[in-house]
This record gives sequence, structure tokens and C-alpha cells, in this order.
Amino acid sequence: MSELTKKTVFLNQDNINKAIKLFNVRTEKEAINRALELVIEESDIIETHREFAGKVKLESVFE
Repeated sequence: MSELTKKTVFLNQDNINKAIKLFNVRTEKEAINRALELVIEESDIIETHREFAGKVKLESVFE
């Protein structure tokens, strides 16, 4: 497990409340950690989107 570090930050309470519901967790700490983990896990996908943004023409498969 990674080292835990205490931080004092100002966060949007509405966003924290939404994250608690979305992740179905009990505490703000759990919600914030899950949100951070999700962003980190998805960073490869986010970077690929940035890299190819506007460069690739996608064909719709739902028409």
C-alpha cells in the first residue's frame, strides 16, 4: 500500500457528495481517494484522446 499523507485543502462539497454517491462509499476520504485512483487509472486513455483529438475521423457504427 502507498504511503498516506495528510493534506489540508479546500474542495467543492457538492462534488464530494456526488462522488460519495457515485462510488457508493461511506466517507469523504474514500470518495476522494477513489476519484484520484480513477483519474490515474484512466490517464493512458485520457492521454490517447488528447494525442488523437482532431486527427482521426471516426465512423459512426450506430447509423
